[in-house]
Amino acid sequence: MTNNIAANGTTTNEPVDILLIGLGSIGSIYAYLLERSSKARVTAVARSNYNLYTTTGVTLQTTRFGTIENWKPYRVVKSQQEALAGGKRYSICVVCTKCLPDILPNTVLLKELIESGQIGSWNLLQNGLGIEEDLHQSVKQSGTPVMSSPAWIAVVSSKDTVTWTGQDTLVTGIYPPLPVKNDDKTNSRVFNDREKEALTLWTNLMTAGEARIFNTDHIDCVRYCKNVWNCAWAVVTGLIRHTPLEFSYLEETEMNFIKDYFKEIADVGFKSGLLYEGMVQYPAGDVMGNAQDVTDFAWTSLTSRSRAAGKGHKYSLTIDIEQNRPIEIEVIVGSVLRIAKEHNVSTPRLEFAYAMLKALQIKIIKDNEEKNRSQA
Repeated sequence: MTNNIAANGTTTNEPVDILLIGLGSIGSIYAYLLERSSKARVTAVARSNYNLYTTTGVTLQTTRFGTIENWKPYRVVKSQQEALAGGKRYSICVVCTKCLPDILPNTVLLKELIESGQIGSWNLLQNGLGIEEDLHQSVKQSGTPVMSSPAWIAVVSSKDTVTWTGQDTLVTGIYPPLPVKNDDKTNSRVFNDREKEALTLWTNLMTAGEARIFNTDHIDCVRYCKNVWNCAWAVVTGLIRHTPLEFSYLEETEMNFIKDYFKEIADVGFKSGLLYEGMVQYPAGDVMGNAQDVTDFAWTSLTSRSRAAGKGHKYSLTIDIEQNRPIEIEVIVGSVLRIAKEHNVSTPRLEFAYAMLKALQIKIIKDNEEKNRSQA
């Protein structure tokens, strides 16, 4: 085993211990990439798929690395308590669950881990915007670094198979980030040594595992850029339970109704400074234009691609609705509304969409509560 860098900066011949919460599609792929580095061993907390990952494992079907059969992480446990047993310490805790602050906030989900003091740093591979703040507030007194990593990756699970098609892009930044360009606060924020060491360790592990990773000082900007697409397309396709293909057949008048909704989201980004002309847009790495450019590209890209393929991409939010699972309404839509309010941006269309999704979320929660009561 080659020498590795532990979270405290010391050199060791032992692999780095990583704790992973959420062994679903995304969690499986990034656990694999971590262990592919030969510099990390992953302990994963699994619930519904515990038996699968402790017996046969899964088949990973990947474009990049071929088919990996009977794959499982170094260790799989049923609970956080089991993972922490014996005072076991982890250099990084990677969180790959859905972020549902209205149902199960990260601070509640990770309560045992936060209180243990056995986590060297945190990394949130969750979808959405503004997902880091509650965790940051819970650990800032201890100085434990928080990283944030939005991922662009096409991956789905089916029974005992995880299918990953195409390339991957991961952008990681420290939270809180450096101030955005037009922030009127003094630029007093600097990343300390613990934060830099945590980011270096994570980046080195991902690079060794052949992940396509980029770093940023402004993770809030990157997350907003990614969330434009989710807040736009995931919402409208979720509400009609179809794909962008259906929208591609609209007449120009109706098309502009939807694009006006998209434009509200882009306007909030530009007026808050989280989006700006010239910023890098992932995963392609191209340069951002103005708010209208962002709107037009978001519309044209998916409608034209859907028409050419004869089918549209189904967002995970739509799949969650179809399967009556809670949706990430607060981190996809609610977060944008909160930023809009802070910067006095009018968003009547977004408010309407949020109210529609909120009603749907209430129904999903009630259905699940009733189901749990009947099974008790």
